[in-house]
Amino acid sequence: MGWPRETPPPGSGLHQCAYCHDDYVVPVWVEDLEDGWDLLLRCGQCETYRAVVVNDDTAHAYERDLERGAAQIRAAAEALDTARMNLQVAAFIVALERDLIDAGDFAVRS
Repeated sequence: MGWPRETPPPGSGLHQCAYCHDDYVVPVWVEDLEDGWDLLLRCGQCETYRAVVVNDDTAHAYERDLERGAAQIRAAAEALDTARMNLQVAAFIVALERDLIDAGDFAVRS
């Protein structure tokens, strides 16, 4: 369990688990009500669920929280993919320099 935050999280606060306080809460089920939203939320860290009814402003703030988190995940995945490709290119260059591979290794065989 983490330490309590000294400052409130940005946005809606719904992305933060009420139990373990981690920022891994995602919607599992959403229902549009006449005057708000009925949400079933799940924490990916401790796997607890909670049901909440929120107004439109809070729901939109939560959506922005989710978009911000998705952007962070995309950026991390792209950085990992770039690092992986850089390692593969470096290994390919070394293999070429040491004559471990040549054009014949890429010939199409029938």
